[in-house]
Amino acid sequence: MQEESNLTQVTCIIVDGPYSGGINADIGDEIPEWVVALCDDDGSDIETHTCATYGSAMELGKLPAREMKVELIIEAMHA
Repeated sequence: MQEESNLTQVTCIIVDGPYSGGINADIGDEIPEWVVALCDDDGSDIETHTCATYGSAMELGKLPAREMKVELIIEAMHA
């Protein structure tokens, strides 16, 4: 976890994806993953997290956005 002082610079949270998380060796399918990024004024990532499902990424993005009272930007799509 980042220092608390860095998190005070968060001005928005971006939920994006799906991206390729690699290939499942057993069945050969691509593994999707979503990214939740806590960003500053310039859009630079202060902290990022990856999630295995669209739903978990949305929940992870909504909670800190509500608590920090910052904008939630949803660029993610269902896989």
